[in-house]
Amino acid sequence: MAVSNTQRHTQNQDQVNDNPLFFFMPNEEWGEFCQWYKAVFTVSKEEISGLVGHVVDDADPHGAITFNCAEQFMMYCKAARFHDYETQARVLSTSSPKEQKAHGRATAGFTHENWDQVKSEVVVAGNIAKFSQNPHLGRKLLSTGDRLLCEAASKDRVWGIGYAAKHAMSQRRHWGGESPRQGANGDKRPS
Repeated sequence: MAVSNTQRHTQNQDQVNDNPLFFFMPNEEWGEFCQWYKAVFTVSKEEISGLVGHVVDDADPHGAITFNCAEQFMMYCKAARFHDYETQARVLSTSSPKEQKAHGRATAGFTHENWDQVKSEVVVAGNIAKFSQNPHLGRKLLSTGDRLLCEAASKDRVWGIGYAAKHAMSQRRHWGGESPRQGANGDKRPS
């Protein structure tokens, strides 16, 4: 009996999904996919303004901003979304992803409903910039093929799957939340 292209695609997709790639911290295996992984990239203020829905720098709306990691980009955009210029400056003032995250969590006027409208696009844009402007990272991303990329963060069910890598497969049906970075890394691979 002949196997149709649709059946072949389904079989291939099942094989891909049976072998997800788990990452967590930047110093661990596959840490390059972590938002905290140090990788310098630049994004135009116009692009950031488009992502957050308004001009991010009234004094100098053109030009670009250089970020040291995707976490810094995400937290800068989070503060910008809420017109929190002080937090934008604090996020840019530190090279520590942990401090960047803490500053972002303190964004004045933050609401989940508002941030939810743009956060996935922000993360995708940051990952596109990170992986396309750092060729060695782009190659690493492409080397994963079609494997599902999963942040194995046991305490994060929004950006992560809610389980550490060692427990992830046995708990697969319970994987958490939105996991937009699976799509951000997996669906936007540079060519």
